[in-house]
Amino acid sequence: MKRVVDQFHRFFPWIALVLVVAGIALAVRREWPAITAMNWGATWRVLLLGAVAFAAAPLAQAVSFWMILRLLQARPPFAVAMLIWAHSYVLRYAPSGAIAVVYRVRERDRLQATRDQILTAEAYEHLAALVAGAAACLLAFAAMASWPPLLGLAVAVPVLVLAVAVRPKFFGPLMQRLLRRAHIDAPLLRGRQLILVASVNVVAWVATGAGVLILANGLTDVSSPGLVWAIAIYAIGYLIGFIVPLLPGGLGAREGALVAVLTPRYGLGPATAISLALRVAVTIGELLAVAVIVGCYRASSALRGRPTDFEGEASETSSG
Repeated sequence: MKRVVDQFHRFFPWIALVLVVAGIALAVRREWPAITAMNWGATWRVLLLGAVAFAAAPLAQAVSFWMILRLLQARPPFAVAMLIWAHSYVLRYAPSGAIAVVYRVRERDRLQATRDQILTAEAYEHLAALVAGAAACLLAFAAMASWPPLLGLAVAVPVLVLAVAVRPKFFGPLMQRLLRRAHIDAPLLRGRQLILVASVNVVAWVATGAGVLILANGLTDVSSPGLVWAIAIYAIGYLIGFIVPLLPGGLGAREGALVAVLTPRYGLGPATAISLALRVAVTIGELLAVAVIVGCYRASSALRGRPTDFEGEASETSSG
C-alpha cells in the first residue's frame, strides 16, 4: 500500500493534468454547438473586459481560503496559500473536482496545516462562497424592492439557514461528533468569523455584477436595469451551479438557470448567447486570477532571491 501511495504522489501532477484536460474536453463538447453559433469576432473585446471584472471573485475566494486556515489555528504563509489555492482552483475542472482536495492535502506541510484543518477549510470556503452568493441575491432583490424568483429563494434561504445552524452555539456539538466519526478533528468557526470570511466574497460581487452588465449591454441592444439587477440575476445562476457537484464549475446548471431568468427581458436567443458568453468570460476571468496569483508569487520569489514553487520542488527531488 505504501508503494502505491508513493507512486501516486510521484505521478500526481500528470494524473491531475489528465483529469483536468478530460473535464475541460467534456465541458467543451457539451457546449460546442452553442460555441460555434456565436459571432466571436464581434464579442471578444466585450468578453475580455468582462473577464477582468470576473477575476475579482476568484481572488476574493483565495484570500478567504487563507483567512479560514488562520481562523482554524493553522499558520499558512499568505503567498504560499494563495499559490496552492490557485493550483487547486484549476484542478477543480477535473471530473467531480475531488482531485483539487487531494492536492491541498498533499501540500499540507507547505500550508503549515493539518489534514483535518485543510478539509475543514475546504468545507468552510464553499460555505462562505455560498453564503456570499445567497446574501448578494437577497440584498440585491431587496434593494430593487422585488421578491427573488422561487428558484433563487429555494437555494438562498436554505444556505443561510445552514450557515446559522453550523455555528458552535447551535448544532456545533452535533457537528463536532459527526466530524470525529469521519476522523476529522478541527475547530468550528464562530458566527462572526464566518460572516467576516463571507463578507470578503460579498465585496467581490460588485465586480461580478459589473462583468454581467458589461456583457449584457455589449451583446444586446436592450438596456439592462443596472448593476443591482445584474448582481441579482447572476446570483441565481451562481447558486444553482454551485450546488450541482458533478458538473465541472457548475457547467450546464448555471447556464440553464441564467437562460430562464434572462429570457423574459431579452428573449430566448439573446438570453442563451448572454449565458454562454458569461461562462466564457467567467472562465477567462478565473484563469486571469490564477495567472495574477502565480505571477505575483514568482515575481516576489525572484525579488527575494528564492526559488519558485517548481524550482524548489525540483531541487528537493534532486537532493533526495
